[in-house]
Amino acid sequence: MRDKLEKALMNNDKPTATTLTMNALEQGFDIVTFYEEILAGILNDIDCAEDDFNCIWLEHQMTWITRGLIEMSYPYVLKKQTKLKKNKHALVVCPKDETHDLGALIGANLLTMHGFETTVLGANTPLKTIESALSNLHVDYLVISVSNAYHLFEVQKILLRLDTAFPEVVILGSGRGFTQNAHRFKSVRAIINSNDDIIAFIKKEGL
Repeated sequence: MRDKLEKALMNNDKPTATTLTMNALEQGFDIVTFYEEILAGILNDIDCAEDDFNCIWLEHQMTWITRGLIEMSYPYVLKKQTKLKKNKHALVVCPKDETHDLGALIGANLLTMHGFETTVLGANTPLKTIESALSNLHVDYLVISVSNAYHLFEVQKILLRLDTAFPEVVILGSGRGFTQNAHRFKSVRAIINSNDDIIAFIKKEGL
C-alpha cells in the first residue's frame, strides 16, 4: 500500500489516495500501522532544504492531501476506542510559528483511540491562546508538538508561564524537536511520539 499511496501523493492524485486509504481501512488495515508506518514513513522521507522550492511545494501538496486522509480515518479510530479508568482531557497544540501539525493530528487521534478526550488547537498557536484554552477547559494534559527545533525557544516561554499559571496541568512533548532536546525541558513529564509511547505513559500514570 505504501508505494501506491506515495505515488498518488507525489502525483497530486487525491482521488486515488482517498480510494486506497478508504479501501484499506474498510478491509481492516490497522490504523496504527497506517499512521506510523505508511503516512509518517512517507512524509518523514521528505527533507527539504530551505531554498529547495521544488521540494517544498511538493511537500505542501502531499501534506494537503494527507490532512484529508487523517480526517477521513477518524471513524476507524472511534471503532477501536478504549476507555481510561478516569476521564482525562488532552489539549494538543503546536507553538507559535510551528506550522507542521500533521504529527499533532495523528497524535490526537491516537490519544482519542486510547480514551482521552482531545482538543486540538493545531499549528501556530500563540501562548495567550493556549492560556485562554486552559482557563476555559478542564485540561489534564497539554501536549506540545514541535517538529522544528528552532521553535523550542517558544516552548521554553510556554513552560515558564504555565508552570506558574497552571501548575496542575501535566505537560507532554511530541515531535522531533522534543526528541532531540528532551534533556532541556525538566518540566515535561514525558515525550510521546508513537502509539507505544502513549500505551507506556498510560501504564506509568495508572490511567
